Amino acid sequence: MESLQPTPHPASLPSVDYYVDTHAHLFDPDFDPDRAETLARASAVGVRQIILPAVDSRSHRALLDTVRAHPDMCRAAIGMHPTSVNENTRWREELQIVRQLLREPPVKWCAIGEVGLDLHWSTSSLTAQCQALVIQMQLAIEYDLPLILHVRDAWNEIFPLLEPLQGQIRGVFHSFQGTLKDYERIATLGGFAIGVGGFITYKNSSVVKVLEQIPVENMVLETDSPYLTPVPYRGTRNESAHIPVIAARLAEIKGLSVETVRAATTARASGLFL
Repeated sequence: MESLQPTPHPASLPSVDYYVDTHAHLFDPDFDPDRAETLARASAVGVRQIILPAVDSRSHRALLDTVRAHPDMCRAAIGMHPTSVNENTRWREELQIVRQLLREPPVKWCAIGEVGLDLHWSTSSLTAQCQALVIQMQLAIEYDLPLILHVRDAWNEIFPLLEPLQGQIRGVFHSFQGTLKDYERIATLGGFAIGVGGFITYKNSSVVKVLEQIPVENMVLETDSPYLTPVPYRGTRNESAHIPVIAARLAEIKGLSVETVRAATTARASGLFL
């Protein structure tokens, strides 16, 4: 099967010497002992910008403290993770906190996220998750911000929420591991990239064959640190310094140079977030 769109020729892409990690939870307690050193390692391998998506109010202070301490590298998103809605009868109050932080931003927000639907653990909160997502999509439109979308075992449920807003929303489908049909529906929305992370280095990863068919200019790189550590570092904490490993594997999958992958994904990430 041929690619949905032609991969850009290297000459058509601006030359860049840095990467963007579009999804990392560097405010997680796992990084408390060596956060500055972690960022230094990322910088040393060419990662210049890192997007930090929110989870919920329990970690807002850590998120803000991290961004304030490292403003040259770290950018913050604000939102409520779908699993934070589960069994939480006060999720609307959580969203009021998000609204307030958007009205009076303590830092410059670069996205609404991490938001979406997650039915992996339970389907009992689907209605509440859908309601929370719709509210946050409207906030993305109101504040003209991209979305960082988390979709797990919920492709059939999320598209009916997104498609009525076609052309009004944009962003990234974080940790994309869907099918080619899922991507084709994403493409019809316009303005969305897919996030590619360490899972592409795993043996028998089903998404590899799908990525072969997707234009690299519609991809961004991410780690989801401290999770989804790529081979050969599996079993250890993930961090942004592993972005070049992911880029090298994606280059192999696409039959491109690492320089082309870096240029295409950095351009896409910069257009969305920076």
